[in-house]
Amino acid sequence: MFSAGDIMHKNPVTIDPFESVGRAAALMNQLKIGGLPVVEGGRLVGIITSRDVRYSHPNRLVADAMSRNVVTVSPECSFWEAKETMESHGIERLVVVRDGRLLGVITKSRLYAEIGKHVDALTGLNRAEFLQHKAAELLQSGQEITVIFLDLDNFGAIDKEFGHVIGDEILQQVGKILKGVIAEGLDYLCRYAGDEFAVVTVRPLEEAKQLSWQMIKALADARWPQGIKVTASAGVAGGRRSRVRGEPNGTHNVRDLINLASLASTKAKREKRPVVVAGWVELEEVG
Repeated sequence: MFSAGDIMHKNPVTIDPFESVGRAAALMNQLKIGGLPVVEGGRLVGIITSRDVRYSHPNRLVADAMSRNVVTVSPECSFWEAKETMESHGIERLVVVRDGRLLGVITKSRLYAEIGKHVDALTGLNRAEFLQHKAAELLQSGQEITVIFLDLDNFGAIDKEFGHVIGDEILQQVGKILKGVIAEGLDYLCRYAGDEFAVVTVRPLEEAKQLSWQMIKALADARWPQGIKVTASAGVAGGRRSRVRGEPNGTHNVRDLINLASLASTKAKREKRPVVVAGWVELEEVG
């Protein structure tokens, strides 16, 4: 799940490059869509959009009016990759292809609706699935990563004493504070579950440790409703991708790395230490 192939509109209506622009316009109007993939001999050769139609004579050939540089993704492309691709190109739809053959189309509205299911409604942060995706993506690109797992201290007691409304207000504020500490392009934050938050970052282990201290300090220094004191414990674990020989089934993967950081945060909480570093691990290369 979470890939383009899962949500694309299969068998989309297409048009031949030697049809007229007028025919393309009529089809788009009839189907109430903003673009048509142009297919010749089973292969994608272009796309014609409502903008192309608007500036072309209806008797012209589609081949003369279409855009040949089509932005495409593979069916294995994740939701978040598809979103980044769509936004970076400023387009409303993505064409899904494999080996030059059209498989389907993803619209912006469909993609955003699916991504919305993986955004935490309370804090507006991405959920755990995003963290796992981003960590895997960074490793696959050859980058080293570090995971910070941050667990609020005694949040259950706060929830019981002050009620869920105040508890929710605190979680919302935690999300805003953490978002203000991290750096876009380096750190990727999510609400992992309940009162747990996590960050995957491309910072080296020592820098990630400093970031975890900054997040904990920012929470400690913040003003909280009804004078409540909010503190947190953090676990840090770093990893790089490598092929682990002699271990055909693999002993480390992205989930293992997240789990190591989570266990480190539990240790920090138990030992009343703000930050515990689990260390550095080798992650088996998949595929």
